[in-house]
Amino acid sequence: MGITYKVQPYKKESLKADVSLPGSKSITNRALLLSSLAEGNTRLSNFLFSDDTVFMAKALEQAGVSVEMNKEKNFCRVSGGSLPAGELSVFLGNAGTAMRFLTSYFTLGEGEFRLDGDERMRQRPIKDLLDALTQLGCNVESENSDGCPPVRIVSRGMPGGECRVAGKFSSQYISSLLMASPYSREGVTVRTAGSLSSGPYVDMTLAMMNQFSFQCERDGYREFRIRRGNYLSPGEYLIEPDASSSSYFLAGAAVLGGEITVHGLGSRSIQGDVRFAMVLEKMGCSVEMRPDSIKLASDGKLNGISVDMNDIPDMVPTLAVSALFAEGPTIIKNVPNLRIKESDRLSALSAELKKIGAGIVENVDGIEIFPASRYNSTVLNTYNDHRLAMSFSIAGLKIDGIEIDNPYCVSKTFPDFFFYFGRVFDNPLVF
Repeated sequence: MGITYKVQPYKKESLKADVSLPGSKSITNRALLLSSLAEGNTRLSNFLFSDDTVFMAKALEQAGVSVEMNKEKNFCRVSGGSLPAGELSVFLGNAGTAMRFLTSYFTLGEGEFRLDGDERMRQRPIKDLLDALTQLGCNVESENSDGCPPVRIVSRGMPGGECRVAGKFSSQYISSLLMASPYSREGVTVRTAGSLSSGPYVDMTLAMMNQFSFQCERDGYREFRIRRGNYLSPGEYLIEPDASSSSYFLAGAAVLGGEITVHGLGSRSIQGDVRFAMVLEKMGCSVEMRPDSIKLASDGKLNGISVDMNDIPDMVPTLAVSALFAEGPTIIKNVPNLRIKESDRLSALSAELKKIGAGIVENVDGIEIFPASRYNSTVLNTYNDHRLAMSFSIAGLKIDGIEIDNPYCVSKTFPDFFFYFGRVFDNPLVF
């Protein structure tokens, strides 16, 4: 066992807090790609500096894009309008969003490109995206013929046409195709085969394409028609705070009782994960959703619920930990794609919440949590998964003796998480 973070139970009578969070990983990575393709210079403010976004930015730099990152002033300046060329080998760690987005991006260029990642990335499927790109006339393949990275691309530009892509396991396949398709030779029609997971992330992609002056025709989530065209830089682009990261602070207030206001997110947000506040409302919290803020109040008494989380699957770990402190079981359904995230999140949640003392039923596409009358002190394994580390921290606010193994894995999307967590929940930075 390496370094652990020792969570201190919250001792004050009632929580009252305000929090403003760093930029969204999902928006930051989309903004980087769109800025790279757009004519002109784009200044991305409230830029998120994390492992995933830095992998994305460095890969675009390798491809010849001018990317100036200023961490001190929290912005990134991108000079776009060129396409990748030559022979490149790009390493992306376990940045799944970057891997999927860049696979389509590199098919627009001229050359031979290889995209690789760490051991876990080599287990994360990308075959559905490769199949769709092949239908569009691209020369792409899984190097090991297992449907996972490394990915090899021999490109003379994306011809275009029609493709059908499965959306069951990742909406990022569709988002990747949508963002690259305006630069195809013929335009592209993308049809979704079967159900689509995480639909709000596709909505986010389309909203951002519109912010970069390109509109896509759509028939719900069934069909998307992208004509040949170009993006135009908006000049200045403000990245919203991360809605996924807000879930840990909203959930902390929900289980402790008290009040919290998250600033910079609300009904105007383009991020689907703001809907997690409505899940907590269903559990018994009071939620006030304004255009640019979310205010949650709780008496600390939560109800177990049955909920389909297919639209916001990244919120499942937060919900599962919150459910430990509810009255009655919580049943989480329709999230099979959690098995191909940074970890197999359903198996990981099952194993670790059992260690705490909860009753758990792990299903093929979900998990059931049965609260216990008392819980155990334990060290919780994070499986090098940032969302598990952040979610498990909530448990330690009410259970004495909870330690988080490998806490630095939060650097993937929220390097300063424990600083924010400590300030809001009166927890010292003790490792």
